[in-house]
Amino acid sequence: MAIECIEIMSKQLKFILLIIFILSLFFSSLYIKDFRIDASSDSLVSQNDEDFKYFSYYQDLFPTKNSLVIAVNGNNEIDRLLLAEIEKISEKLSDLPEVYSVFNINKAPILLLNNTDLLDLANDNYETILDTNLKIEDVLNEFSKSPIYSDQIINEGKNITSIIIFLNENSKAIDLKKNKNLYLSQGKYYKIKTEIDKERNELIKKIRNIIINSNQNYTYYLGGVEMISSDVIAYVKNDILIFSLTVLLIIILILFLIFRRVKWVFAILFTSISAVYLSMGLAGFINFEITAVSANFLSLMFVLSISMNVHIMNNFLQRDIKILENFRMMFWPCFYTFLTTIVAFVSLVISDIKPVIDFGIIMIVALFIVLISSFLILPLIISFFSKEEKNYSLNLSFLKSFYPFAYKNSKYILGLNTLIFFISLYGISNLNVENSFVKYFKKNTEIYKGMYLIDNNLGGTTPLDVILKFKNDDQIIDTTIKVEEEDDLEIEDDFFSDDLFGDENNIWFTNEKIETIKAVHQYLESRIEIGKVTSIYSLIDIANKINKTDLSMFELSVLHNEIPIDYKTDLIDPYLNVENNMIKISTRVKDSKDIKRSDLINEINSYLLNEFNNLEEFKVNGLLVLYNNMLKSLFSSQIKSLGFVILAIFIMFVILFRSFKLSIIGIIPNILASTFILGIIGLLKIPLDIMTITIAAISIGIAVDNTIHYIYRYKENMKLGINHSEMIEKTHLTVGNAVLITSIAITAGFLTLCLSNFVPTVYFGLFTSLAMIFAMIGVLITLPSILKYQK
Repeated sequence: MAIECIEIMSKQLKFILLIIFILSLFFSSLYIKDFRIDASSDSLVSQNDEDFKYFSYYQDLFPTKNSLVIAVNGNNEIDRLLLAEIEKISEKLSDLPEVYSVFNINKAPILLLNNTDLLDLANDNYETILDTNLKIEDVLNEFSKSPIYSDQIINEGKNITSIIIFLNENSKAIDLKKNKNLYLSQGKYYKIKTEIDKERNELIKKIRNIIINSNQNYTYYLGGVEMISSDVIAYVKNDILIFSLTVLLIIILILFLIFRRVKWVFAILFTSISAVYLSMGLAGFINFEITAVSANFLSLMFVLSISMNVHIMNNFLQRDIKILENFRMMFWPCFYTFLTTIVAFVSLVISDIKPVIDFGIIMIVALFIVLISSFLILPLIISFFSKEEKNYSLNLSFLKSFYPFAYKNSKYILGLNTLIFFISLYGISNLNVENSFVKYFKKNTEIYKGMYLIDNNLGGTTPLDVILKFKNDDQIIDTTIKVEEEDDLEIEDDFFSDDLFGDENNIWFTNEKIETIKAVHQYLESRIEIGKVTSIYSLIDIANKINKTDLSMFELSVLHNEIPIDYKTDLIDPYLNVENNMIKISTRVKDSKDIKRSDLINEINSYLLNEFNNLEEFKVNGLLVLYNNMLKSLFSSQIKSLGFVILAIFIMFVILFRSFKLSIIGIIPNILASTFILGIIGLLKIPLDIMTITIAAISIGIAVDNTIHYIYRYKENMKLGINHSEMIEKTHLTVGNAVLITSIAITAGFLTLCLSNFVPTVYFGLFTSLAMIFAMIGVLITLPSILKYQK
C-alpha cells in the first residue's frame, strides 16, 4: 500500500542512473590520489603584479640560498653547555644530504676583541668562541653589538641564539621553474612538484627529529619559508579531516532530529558526500592545485549540497507527489539558486590573485557537480525507498512563532534592519588589510611561538628589500696610489691581482655610493617596524672597525676583488651586483607588531625619492610588498564586484519571479547579510586577509538560495486563492522548514572550522556561520515583514 504513494522508476532508467553513478565513482577513485594542496609563497601573490615580476628579476641578480633557522632559547644565558649542544646539532644537520652548510655562533669569527685583521680573515686565521681564551661574556657582548651577528645569530639579551641551515640548490625545483610550460604540456609538472614537496616535507621531518632528540633543557623553534609552507599544508589537511568528520556528525544529528528517519538522512548525506568525492577526483584529474584558500571549497560545496538536497527532500515529504514530479517541480528554483550562487563566485574569478581565482573556479565546477548529483543521485536513492501513506510532517513548532512575530512587529523589524544597515556601512568604512602573518596561527601552536620569538628577538620575520640602481658614473682610479699610514690596511704585494681594476681600470666603489648606502641602511634601522637590516654597508662597517679606520675606496675595491670566493658568494653577492650597478638592502619587518604596511612602504619610497639624486631607479620590494599588493588588490576588486554581483542576482530574480517588486524584496536580505558581515569585521577592527575577504561573496551566494526557495513558494501559494496573510504563513511553515534546517546544519558545520590552528580559517568559519544566521533571520523574519506590504 505504501509503495503506491511513490512513482516507481522504470528499471531501465534506474539502471542507467546507477551505471552512470558507479562509473563516476570509479573515475574519481583513479584520480583522487592526485588531489593536492599548495601553500608556496608564489600562490599568495598576484601573478600580474609588476612588483612580483621585478621580484623574480632581482632574485636572479642577487642569488641567495634557501635557508631554515633553528632558534634556540637558552632560557637565562648562552653558556658552554649550550654551545656544545649547538655543535652537536649542527654536526647532525651537516650530515643531511639536503644541507649545503650550517652557520652558528660557534663558527662566527671574533673580530674586535683579539685585534683580528682583514688578512687573517682572508686566510681563515681567526678565533671563535670555542677556541679562544677570552671570556665568553665578552665574546657574546661583541657578537650582540656586531652589525653582522646581532639579531642574526644572537639577540640583544644574549640568551637566544640561532642555527642557520643553508640548503643545497634543488635542481628539480630550478628546472621546474624554468620549464614550467614545457612540463605542463607533457603532463609531468604536478608529478615533479609533488616529488619536490615530498622531499621538502621529509627534510623538515628530519630536522625536527634532530631537535626532538636534543637536550630538552633548551627550547627549540624551527623557522623559515620552507617550514611555513610545509606546516600550512599540514594544517589545511588537518582542517579538512577535522571538518569532514565533525561536520558529518553534527549534520547527521541535526538531520536525524528533524527528519527522524534514517533513510531520508542517508539519502541527503550520501548524495552530498558523493558530490564532494566526485569533485576531489575531478580536481585530481585536471591537476587542479588547491591552496590554503581554495581548500575551503570542500566545506562550502558540502553545505551547499546539503542545502539543496534538504530543500528537495522537504518538498517531497510535504507533498503527495511522485518522485519525478517532485524533481520537476524543484528543478527551476534549484537551477536559479545554482546560477545566482555561481554569480557570487564569479566575483572571485575576476580578481588578480591566483588562489582566489582558483577558489572561484573550483567552486563554479563544484556547483555544477552539486546540481547534477542532486537531480541524478538523490532521485536514484529515493527510488529505492517507500514513502509513508500519510504525508510526512516536520514538526518544528518553534518555527510557527517566527511568522506572527514578524507580521506583528514588521515596522520595528524593518526599522532595526535599516539601523543595522547604516551601522554596517560605518563598519565597512573601517575595513583594513593591515594584518600580521605571525598572527595567522593560534598562540599555542609551535609555529606561532617560533615565529613570535624570531620576530621579537632575532630581527623580525617578513622580508622587505630595497633595491638601488645607481647612475652610471664610473671613475678612473690612479694606479699609483700609495698607502701612506702604517695603520692603514696592510696589503702584501701579491695581494694585487691582474684583474683588480678590470679592462678600463674602473672601480665601482665611490664615496657618494657608500654614503648613499649608509644613509639608506641607517634610515631603515631607525624605523621601529624594521628589525634586522643587512647590506654591503654591514660588511663595510665591520671592516672599518677591524681596520680601526675607515677604508678608502681603493682599499674597498681591493677587498672586493681579492676576498675568497666563499666569502664573496655568501656575504657580498646577495647584496651587490657590480655589473648592473645595483645594491640590495635586505630587512626583516617585525610582523607581530601592529604595523601599517602601506604607510611604511610609502614613507620609504618618499625618503628615497626626496633625499638622493644619484639613483637611476629604486624599488621597495620583497614578500611584505607583494602580500600587501595582493590584499589591496583583492580588497578593491571584492568591494567593487559586490555591486556587480547584487545587480546580476537582481536581474536573475526579475527573470525568475517575473516581478520587479518581488525582485527588489528578494535582494534586500542578501544585501543586508553581506553588509552585516563586512560591517561586523570592520567594527571589531579585524584585519581582512586572503580568506575573510571572500566572505561577502560567499554570504551572498548562500543567502540567495533560501531567498529564492522562499519567494518561489510564495508565488506558488498566490495561486491558491487564500488571503495574503495566510499565503505568507503557508510559505513560512513549508519552505521555512528547509531554510531553518539548512541554516542550523550549515552554521554548526562551519563553526567546526574554529578548531583550526590557522586563524584565517577560524575567522572564515566564524563569520560564515554568522552570515548564515543573519541570512536565516533575513529570510524567516525580515522577508515576511516586507512581504506583509506586498499586496
